[in-house]
Amino acid sequence: MKFTIVGPGALGCLLAALLSRAGHQVSLLDYKVSRAALLDRNGICLSEGGQRQVYAVRATTEPAAATGSEVLLLCVKSADVVSALARTAPLIKEGPLLVSMQNGLRHLPVLRKLSGSSWALAVTAMGATLTAPGVVNFGGAGFTHFGFLQQTADERLAVLVELFNAAGLAAEISPDIEAAVWDKLLINVGVNALTAIYDCPNGKLLTLPEARETMRLAVLEAAAVAEACGVKISPDPVGRTMAICRATEGNISSMLQDVRQGRGTEIEAINGEIVRLAATFNIPAPVNKRLTSQVLHIPTSRPGG
Repeated sequence: MKFTIVGPGALGCLLAALLSRAGHQVSLLDYKVSRAALLDRNGICLSEGGQRQVYAVRATTEPAAATGSEVLLLCVKSADVVSALARTAPLIKEGPLLVSMQNGLRHLPVLRKLSGSSWALAVTAMGATLTAPGVVNFGGAGFTHFGFLQQTADERLAVLVELFNAAGLAAEISPDIEAAVWDKLLINVGVNALTAIYDCPNGKLLTLPEARETMRLAVLEAAAVAEACGVKISPDPVGRTMAICRATEGNISSMLQDVRQGRGTEIEAINGEIVRLAATFNIPAPVNKRLTSQVLHIPTSRPGG
């Protein structure tokens, strides 16, 4: 299959390498000319299990160079979805299956307004850390759920899931992708902001009593909002969040990666979105409000950032 991946961040580079390894034709669409030239020249260096391997991909800033794609994987941050869709408009007009892979909820209203293309959501638990442009560490395999938020008859999603599994990427179609989005959101609510605040890997949070309690309260606030929204999340969200922390104890969250690199974070699309939705239902969310404020005020001059 011919893929175009929009966004050469950790997830975008990981998928580019793994799909290229499986024999698919991959184009990586960037907005930075210098970085696209670097990736096009050097490929993606994947570090996995102590082994490093380079995979050739076509990287470009020109959508015209990626025409004919059957699947377009949108791997930019939530705040960049609008600009990414505008940049890829020529490709979208060709009618590929667009798969949105963002954290949080803020991109969903944007996608609902999208016309002229079939689109789906993906929720993945794969861990990836970008150590340099085009250099990605595979932090651990995890399941990827795909699904349509709106009723859509597009058999290409089933084909995509088959290809992911064939490439060694465990995947399935979820009958309730909205619930899957919320399940991951609650985990992100409990983990990401705290790793950024404490400047630590995921597992370290469980050794800090204050962090554990904050995690519990933040997740419970988010679960109350999910219930108010009519979303049937999976049972025991606090227990699931702590289990993910244990399973990914050495991973550096995407939010902490952003802070260390001095980039903007997705805090507004995660904890901040819980605060916004809570207000519409008159549900108190003081812990998520505090976490949002703390992350927004983390100085980018701190070590590593």
